[in-house]
Amino acid sequence: MLDLDTPLGRKIERRLNEEQVIWLTSVDASLTPQPRPVWFHWDGETLLILSQANAAKVRHIARNPRVALNFNTDDEGGEVGVLISEARLLQEPLDPARLQAYIEKYAEGINDLGLTPESMLAEYHSVLLVTPQSLRGF
Repeated sequence: MLDLDTPLGRKIERRLNEEQVIWLTSVDASLTPQPRPVWFHWDGETLLILSQANAAKVRHIARNPRVALNFNTDDEGGEVGVLISEARLLQEPLDPARLQAYIEKYAEGINDLGLTPESMLAEYHSVLLVTPQSLRGF
């Protein structure tokens, strides 16, 4: 379990609760890191990430569930936060309350993409759950 009861842990937890985007890095078949910004919902234990089923990150995670998550830094390169994690493609139904929290968090972004929550969920129906295992940063 991730220890969020340290000064760094509290800073990371605050960012997990407030940030809109986090960088997910998976590795491809040749073990080349493939970072990409993603939307996410943090529930205190896992990050929920929705994806198109044919996205490279889904294939990467199916082969190798080890991923890293990191936040953007501040303008001077500070506020570093990295989470070493395990990801999995969710096979069971997603908790509707959690899905609703994700939709509410990104309502404006969904609208900006010209989508409705229903059309977004129809396109981004693969559910990734990412469990952070360790953290580092400053």
